[in-house]
Amino acid sequence: MTATDVEMVSEDINILPDELIINIFKFLPLDAILACENVCQRWKKLAKDVTLWKNITIVYSGKPGQSEVSAKNLLIIQSHCTYICCLRLQYVYSYSVIASILEKCNNLVSLELVMCRIGKEFEVDIARWPNLKKLSMKNSLLLQTSTDLNIQYDQFKYLNHLSLSEFGLNSTNSESLLCCKYLSHIYIEKIRGLDLEFIMKLILAQQKVLVTLHIYGDNAVNNECLKMLSHCPMLKDLAIIRCENLTDEGLIALTNFKRLDHLQIWNNANFTEANLLRALGSPAMVTLQTLSLSRIRNISPVIVDVISEYYKNLKFLALYMCPRIINTDYEKQLKLKFNNIDVVLY
Repeated sequence: MTATDVEMVSEDINILPDELIINIFKFLPLDAILACENVCQRWKKLAKDVTLWKNITIVYSGKPGQSEVSAKNLLIIQSHCTYICCLRLQYVYSYSVIASILEKCNNLVSLELVMCRIGKEFEVDIARWPNLKKLSMKNSLLLQTSTDLNIQYDQFKYLNHLSLSEFGLNSTNSESLLCCKYLSHIYIEKIRGLDLEFIMKLILAQQKVLVTLHIYGDNAVNNECLKMLSHCPMLKDLAIIRCENLTDEGLIALTNFKRLDHLQIWNNANFTEANLLRALGSPAMVTLQTLSLSRIRNISPVIVDVISEYYKNLKFLALYMCPRIINTDYEKQLKLKFNNIDVVLY
């Protein structure tokens, strides 16, 4: 949509109050919103309204083939830095470039650094956005591999989404995370070496608001953690990548979950077939939309038959490296049992 196109409809639409016009603008692509700024003084003001821009994510990418779009968005960052609330930087491997872009943005509430290389200076730079609600460093790398980012999370009192790579949470700063009382989405599945006592404190602190928890597990998760999580009334998405320390006692706690939609439990040789059948056949589990049981030793054809018959909402199933399934005649039948979903076996 060009400025001329917008001008043709502006006369009729201008009888509407500001709130309605802003709501209409929310359905427009970014190029059209920028074009609206050139129609008249009123539209210029409305097209820069904070309620409009808080839902717009500006993306800058260093990935080859995306330079034209990124150059265009960089100009937007420079010209509209006051209005930008949500920023995603991806495939940027120079922290000086990242810092130069961040320096222009003073009002961020959402910051995503995806597949980037992050400098130690970031732990100081990030303090500029005390109103941050979302912080993601998914799949990024820390330039100084011999150290860690000691971000003090208690400075972000509104933080509700945290997604980390292999760094960013350790014994030095983990306690600060307990002060983020709105933290509902936690993705720390790549952080190793967390303390069990800290994880139990974290679950307890976020028990009323927790919606998503992706955690590495290992020695940081035990049966008691599963019992505590079963008392989180809002929890919809749970992933435990290493659950070797869980036994049937923890497994049965899954039957007490209230509204789980997505479940991943990986790497376990302790769960018995009987209790896997009991847990996965419970009313709490059959409403799942996605389920991953990768490397669970005692997942058997009988259990998968129960899933195929009763899990009517299931859109994705992963049975990666389950020894009683792979390389068997039963494996060949699975695609027929699950015609409408993906079955992962390899």
